[in-house]
Formats: sequence, C-alpha cells, structure tokens
Amino acid sequence: MEQVYVLPASVFPPPQNRLIPLEAPLLQKIELEGFFIERPRAEEDPTYRQIIPYALVRYRGRYLLMRRTQGGGEARLHNRYTLGVGGHINPEDVGDNPVLDGLRRELLEEVGVLRYTAEPVGLIVMADSPVSLVHAGVVFVVDSEDEPQVVEVDKLEGHLAGLEEIWPVYEGLEGWSKVVADWLGARCF
Repeated sequence: MEQVYVLPASVFPPPQNRLIPLEAPLLQKIELEGFFIERPRAEEDPTYRQIIPYALVRYRGRYLLMRRTQGGGEARLHNRYTLGVGGHINPEDVGDNPVLDGLRRELLEEVGVLRYTAEPVGLIVMADSPVSLVHAGVVFVVDSEDEPQVVEVDKLEGHLAGLEEIWPVYEGLEGWSKVVADWLGARCF
C-alpha cells in the first residue's frame, strides 16, 4: 500500500487563502521530522497534513501553464489549469532531504526537468475542502535550465506563458495555482 510523507497538522500555521511565508525553522521541521503513513489513512485523517512539494516552473522568464485533460483520473480537475508541478512524497523518494528529493522526482516525471535551481518561497495551508484539510504545499520557484515539456500528454497539455497569458485563465486555475498566481502578481506589479 502506498505510503505518504506527513506531519501533524498542529505544526502548521492556521489555514489561509494566500501564500504563507515559510520560516526557516518550519521548513527544517518539515524536512527532518516528517514520517510516512498509509495514504488512505492520510487522506481521511485531518490530524495530519501530507507534504506536497509544489513547483512554479520558470524557463527564460516564462512560466509553465498546464491544463488537465479528460484523460486525467480526477474528473473534478478536467479542463482546470495549473501552474504547479508536484505530488506526494513516497519512501522511495527519500535521500538526504525528502522534500527536495520528492521535488526532484516530480520535476523529472511530470515535465522532464533535470537541471534547475529551486527556491522555497512559501507554504500553502488551506481548509476550503476536505482535500485541503489533509495537504500542505511547500512552494518553490524552480528556474529550469531545461525547457519543460509535459511528459504525461494523455493527462496534461502545457506551454510556457507570461503573466499576460495567465490572467485570462485565472478563474479556471486550481485553488493552489490561484494562490501562487496571486503571489506572483503581487511580486510583479
């Protein structure tokens, strides 16, 4: 059975609908004190939050904007846009730093990125749905040396976009991507 990396929900700041500044002590706690539990338990137990490395991928000043297609498994996400590359951390990901190791795997699996720098910029902790209650996103801006390309073309389509291309699809963005877009917009304007 799949296991996912979690921390007690009590270690996180209160839920907010914005990117929360990520203090170094909390990032260190996330990286060093997490542990694995079976995913079905993690999906139902709000006393834990599953840690999701969530990357905003930038290449030559433009951002990877993806749209989930009908081929994806989660029907409620079909045709929704996302700015984030990320996913659960599993035991096979873990080396020196489970968050960075999970990020590395997701970037390679989802968009074929091998060469990059990653800067942690914030935390997503929300409570707007049952899914949000059991997840926390560690948000990174990833400056890629490789041009990102969607790998799972049966589930996603994507292209590089400037901010002027992101704003027209804002209402179609997934919740976490709206948080990231709001943060990005505040930094650029």
